[in-house]
This record gives sequence, structure tokens and C-alpha cells, in this order.
Amino acid sequence: MGSGESTLVPGGGTEGYHVLRVQDNSPGSKAGLEAFFDFIVAVGNTRLNQDNDTLKEILKANIERPLHMTVYSTKTQTVRDIEITPSNTWGGQGLLGVSIRFCSFEGVNENVWHVLEIQPHSPADLAGLHPFDDYIIGADSVLHESEDLFSLIEAHEGKALTLYVYNAVSDVCREVVITPNKNWGGEGSLGCGIGYGYLHRIPTRPTKVAVSKPSYAQLPQKSPQVDGYSSVQLNAASPPPTAQTFTSVPELNGNQGSVPGITSQLPVSNLPSAPPLEPVVVAPTAKLDNIDSTLNNAAPNVQPLTTTLSLPGMPVITVSATLPTDTLANLTTTVTAADSHG
Repeated sequence: MGSGESTLVPGGGTEGYHVLRVQDNSPGSKAGLEAFFDFIVAVGNTRLNQDNDTLKEILKANIERPLHMTVYSTKTQTVRDIEITPSNTWGGQGLLGVSIRFCSFEGVNENVWHVLEIQPHSPADLAGLHPFDDYIIGADSVLHESEDLFSLIEAHEGKALTLYVYNAVSDVCREVVITPNKNWGGEGSLGCGIGYGYLHRIPTRPTKVAVSKPSYAQLPQKSPQVDGYSSVQLNAASPPPTAQTFTSVPELNGNQGSVPGITSQLPVSNLPSAPPLEPVVVAPTAKLDNIDSTLNNAAPNVQPLTTTLSLPGMPVITVSATLPTDTLANLTTTVTAADSHG
């Protein structure tokens, strides 16, 4: 982080009260203060840029009364306002239930130690550290430089050491008690790799922006099914009274069935009527006499006419034709008259 971030703080500057620890169910916990990442930079209209008793006096003067605090988060690198109520009856220590230290938040994210690979059955493994997801962010004593943590570990050889650890996956800070031991059976006093520097800083988590879900009109319930298909109304407006919508083609006459799956938008009154058709089906294997019988039944007034033709040099050919009865009568009369003249 650079000094340019100070412009986010009202009144400027990079100083504030660093929140080191937050007790459970305390006023600070209920207000959403977060250990290690939060800095209290103002109370009401008072900028807290000096290490004095100003914050303590304001808290004592407002016991059981809500106060507005301005808090800077080094995790999201943003400023937010919270409401907190100092209390001496909440059941813990302090009016806010938090441990604070006045310092600058410039460069605070640089002083973190990234937990890398962890050897099985090592002090780090027994303490419950998580490889690559955990970051050591502090201890009971102040850690300013990269060597401060290693010096602290050497000073606690064989003794319990409390570390403040942040997990990047769960986004939670916790206390971890670890006992450095060079004789645990592996490499190092902790049995884990530790990274420090630019590539091992805590990833910045952007603030979550609440996105309102668009409101959608509730679709009407489906109508009863017709021929296995359901009709769904796509809009709230009723259709024009002159047109009706069908889920199948309307019947053209009483002998025809409906064809499902086709929608017609034509008015019922404008549908054309088709005359009934009676198709004649002839089987491919039907005999010739069956065909003649079918034709005779379909046209009762038509009679067959057979004529024998004889041409020189050609075999006798019989031509059969079917003529109406009246035509046959006229033809017979004509032939008889011709014979009489002959």
C-alpha cells in the first residue's frame, strides 16, 4: 500500500487505532469490527490522528449510547461508517471489547508471513496451520520486520507461542498456539515453509456490491391440456375478440379429426368449408374384372361396348369401351339406319 490511500480517510493521514483483537459478543463484534484489518480513524466528527485519551473520553461520555465510527479496512482498502454502542454491562472487558494500538496503517499488509508447505507431524501440523491458505499477521508482541517473527520463534523454543493467523479461504482471523521445537524430528522449529515479501501478501478482497435482482412478472398458470399440449398465455392482455387461438387445426367437417401441434390464428367464421371427398381405392393386385365391377358400380348409367376391328394383314383386334346408355342408343339407331340404306 502507498501513501495515496490516505486520501480515502476524512481529514487525511495514515494514523488510527489498529484493532488487534475482538472479543465474542462484544459491542465491537456486533458492530462488525475485524481484527488486524480494521483501523478506527474517527469518532463522529473527531479525527483520531494522535495517540492521546480522546477516544477513551468519548467512549466514557457515551456509555449505552450509539456512536458513529469511521473505520478504514486494509483488506478492502476502503472506508466505512459503523454504529457502535459502548457498554460496561455486556459481560466482557472494556467498553468496546476490543484491543487496539495506535499506529499507521501504511505498509501494514506488508508485514505478513505466508504459511507454505507443512511437514506431517510437525509443530505447525499439530497446531492446525493450513498450507498456502494461512497468513501469520501478528503475535502478542509487535512485528515490524521480516526477521521479527523468526526472532520471536527462537525466543519461544520449547514454549507455547500465540500467533494471529488469517485464512484467505474462510476470510477469518483466529488465534493459533504453537510450540517451536527443533527436535521434533524434521527440519526447522515449526516444520513448515514461510514466505515473506510482495508475492506472499494477503490477496486484496474487493467489497461486495449488492446487486438487486430484476423483478419479473409472474407467469399465469397453465391451462388444461388439449390433445396432450398445454396452451400458455404469454402476456397479460386478452386476445382480440374476433380471433381465437387453437392448439390444433379446427375440424373442417364431422368426419375429419384434429391435427395436434399446429396453431391457427384465423377467425373461426372465416374458415372455408371443403366438400366431403370419397376416394376410390384400388388395390395394386386387383383383377381386371374387379376394376370393371368397381367402375360399373360407380357409374350405373354407363354400359360397356365391344367392337371387333379387322384390318388387312393384321390380326383381329377387339376394342372395348364404356359408353353411357343414351350414347349407345344413339349409336345403335345410326347403325340401323345405315344398314337400311345399304
